[in-house]
Amino acid sequence: MSYVIAVDSGGTFTDCVVLDGNGTATRAKAPSTPPQFEQGVLDAVAQAARQLGMPLGTLLADTTLFAHGTTVATNILITRTGPRTALLTTRGHEDVMLIGRTVQKVAGLSEAEIINVAGLSKAEPLVPRTSVHGIDERVDRAGQIVAPLKLDRLEGPDGLRKRLRDAGVESIAVSLLWSFLNPEHERKLREWLGDGEDGWFVTASSDLAPVIREYERTSTTVLNAYLTPGVHRYLDIMAERLRDKGHRGAITVMHSSGGVSSIEEARERGVALLSSGPAGGMLGARNLAARLGFDRVIATDVGGTSFDIGMVVDGEPAYAEAPIFAQHPVALPIIDVASIGAGGGSIAWVEKGTGVLKVGPRSAGASPGPVCYGAGGTEPTVTDANVVLGRIDPANFLGGRIRLDADAAREAVREHVAEPLGLTPEEAAARVIGIVDAQMADLIRRVTVERGLDPARLTVLAYGGAGGLHAGAYAATLGCRHVVVPREAAVFSAMGIGLSDAKRIAQVSDPARAPFDLARWRTTFDGLAAGLREDFAAANLPVHDLTLRRFVDLQFRGQVHTVRVPVEDADLAAADGGERVIERFTTSYEDTYGPGTAYRKAGVEAMTFSVEAVAGLGIPEPAPLPDEGKDASAARSGERLVHLGPGTSETVPTYEAAKLRPGNRLAGPAIIEAVDTTVLVHPGQHLWVDGHLNLRLDLV
Repeated sequence: MSYVIAVDSGGTFTDCVVLDGNGTATRAKAPSTPPQFEQGVLDAVAQAARQLGMPLGTLLADTTLFAHGTTVATNILITRTGPRTALLTTRGHEDVMLIGRTVQKVAGLSEAEIINVAGLSKAEPLVPRTSVHGIDERVDRAGQIVAPLKLDRLEGPDGLRKRLRDAGVESIAVSLLWSFLNPEHERKLREWLGDGEDGWFVTASSDLAPVIREYERTSTTVLNAYLTPGVHRYLDIMAERLRDKGHRGAITVMHSSGGVSSIEEARERGVALLSSGPAGGMLGARNLAARLGFDRVIATDVGGTSFDIGMVVDGEPAYAEAPIFAQHPVALPIIDVASIGAGGGSIAWVEKGTGVLKVGPRSAGASPGPVCYGAGGTEPTVTDANVVLGRIDPANFLGGRIRLDADAAREAVREHVAEPLGLTPEEAAARVIGIVDAQMADLIRRVTVERGLDPARLTVLAYGGAGGLHAGAYAATLGCRHVVVPREAAVFSAMGIGLSDAKRIAQVSDPARAPFDLARWRTTFDGLAAGLREDFAAANLPVHDLTLRRFVDLQFRGQVHTVRVPVEDADLAAADGGERVIERFTTSYEDTYGPGTAYRKAGVEAMTFSVEAVAGLGIPEPAPLPDEGKDASAARSGERLVHLGPGTSETVPTYEAAKLRPGNRLAGPAIIEAVDTTVLVHPGQHLWVDGHLNLRLDLV
């Protein structure tokens, strides 16, 4: 039998899903191993092989596709461990990265982080000013060359190449003014820099992000130059380790726009992997929502270090309007995932001076981890609080592979939280959980309301290792009626990666005002589509059914924010096609910003054109199982004392998730225990099992 392996390497755990030819999934989880993340990948795959009863080498030899989501790019950016990088830009524009935008000091920060705005600063540039070099050349706003690039002036004993070499530069970003309209100078520079024996990685903005707005385009190019060498090394090491163990199939990598690409492409576009794992979760959410018949859902991921949420609207993941990573803007299509530091490893602490209990954003991470892991952690975490409250069984964590130290967790909560606040350890742990649940609800409320959506009318998908423990509380706070905990909740991002299509998005800016020249639009779209077809052919992946979709970013004249709307074949062929697109834009604009906000008299501008190419990889999904009745007693495994809220303790029945069958129903309070996750059903809530063995919570 052949297999597909999908692995999501996170900050705390590495998750693995193995899919056989029938779509049946085998789940595994292992601690991540930073900075050598490839070892955690192999550990998780080896654990899956043991569950399948076969040697690791046999599983890898029978694997036709290995799909991977990784946090490596994010780690390089956060720890600032990228190579010495240089930026080449048009002379006179050397300070674009230092000037940035007015809002850069608070870009991407949460409300809690910007309270003391006077103490904030812009992100430290990834390229120091001494490594920014102005180039004598100029292209105007029409794409015409007004000052030719003369490469001979860059040669010589004091030329640019020697200065870069003497500075120890390893990677170079090239971002010239108006290059998205005419890339000739950037491409000449890229070829010239690559001709020598210096081994520089060179990335040009016209190849990566040929879009308007110089600062965002340059930031994206610099990020790619800074991240890609490290990403390249990691992917090479991982691929070599897999080959050494017997894998001979294709390798794909999840990228932030919501699809997988070949490993060869991922090696050259490190910036596209900044939200690799969360994008996998959003793809999984889209697939599950479609299977269950939900059009709009809130996808929530409670992991070890963070709480991530995204929206699936009208059957598709919502994209970020202006993506920000560590205060650096990224001008690429990226699925919108909002995050806060509220995961299982988030540390609980009492603020000195105020005596206020805080949870996060600091995390114990994979090492040392929560106190109950017994690996050297000393500060109590959300996981420790759940252990103290009896919500996690210390003897059954990860199927018993890790035995948790409940006494150590209780002592840490007592020392660091309970005593400073004059509480019992159980009362303190309950407050920790109450705070983190409130933080999660607040983030969901903010994201949904910003999109004009009422969270109470949406279904919550709760995944991640700790999702089932918290979803019943934060969803109830929001007034939501339904929660779905997927069968593969603890490895859901990996599952989404494994079932993802191959995807690539090409874009280019060509600003114009209405009325639009649709013949020019057709030429632009055709050029983008042709490039995508060539990319798919070169990727050599086992894809089928390539589909293309066109989009244009529109704005009212003078605005700086755009709305992306689809462009159909009929629009390009009709005499009133431009007007059709404008009507679609107006409707979408008012859906986002409210009735009456669109103002047609201002005029409409088209800014950026994009084509999305998607091709299936032929990975099957399992068929639903038949209903086996309401009685869940066969799954009953015992009972234990659980603290359900302030001053509330009950003896709660426990159930083994693996023994629950389609149609089974039970009423809260109850605890459902799987090998890799736990689900808490609060009093008054009801749980039932669907045909795909997802756990469905009805809250009212």
